[in-house]
Parts: sequence; C-alpha cells; structure tokens
Amino acid sequence: MRSLISLGCLLMCLQACGGDTSVALFINWGDCDFDRERWSHADRTGRGCMLASLLDKHPPGAMTAAEVKSLLGEPTRYADYDEFPAYLVEPAAGTNAARRAHLLVFVTDRQTGRVVETRLVPDS
Repeated sequence: MRSLISLGCLLMCLQACGGDTSVALFINWGDCDFDRERWSHADRTGRGCMLASLLDKHPPGAMTAAEVKSLLGEPTRYADYDEFPAYLVEPAAGTNAARRAHLLVFVTDRQTGRVVETRLVPDS
C-alpha cells in the first residue's frame, strides 16, 4: 500500500513540475490500439491516442532509428540538430493530460543507431 501511495505522489509531482520527460505525460493520452496503417494517416491527436499502445507493443529500447522510421514513417521533424527522429503527438480532448502538442523524440546512440531514450517534449 505504501508503494502505491508513493507512486501516486511521484506521478503527481512529475505532472505538476512538467519537464521534457515526464512519465505522467504517457498516462491518459487515450486508449486507441496502435496500428501502423492508422498511424500513417492519423493527425497528431490520433497519434497521441495510440501513444501508450505503441510504446507497449514496440518498446523503443529494442529498436534502431531506422526501425522506428520503418514502423512510423518519415518523422514529423528531427530533434537536436536533425539527429533524432521526432513525431508530433497531442492528447485527446477529455483526458487528464495537458492538451498541447508534444514531440515524441527517439534519442539514438550515434555509434550503434539504437534508441537509448524516448522523450516527450512540448512543441514550441
């Protein structure tokens, strides 16, 4: 019970503090099942709805940047000097997440090309 309360407090703190990589941002973005074809035609809200399912079905740490691009198509843009593929996502209306666009960034190791981190960064 204590660990559950601690986890709840941590998530509330993360959501209140904001930041580039908040676990809380992945919660309540929508519950649409990820489908590669739907992703390719979805707008940023549709992609946001599939975010949790995407990360569950395709753990980023098990992929390379090339595999991410093969799965998700051409990135919306790149982050950090055109190195890391990034896709524009937005939570669906009626969710608890702040309704504004974010970039889902796949940070990759420059030597191996493997994804080492996934960031959700507010779009500026």
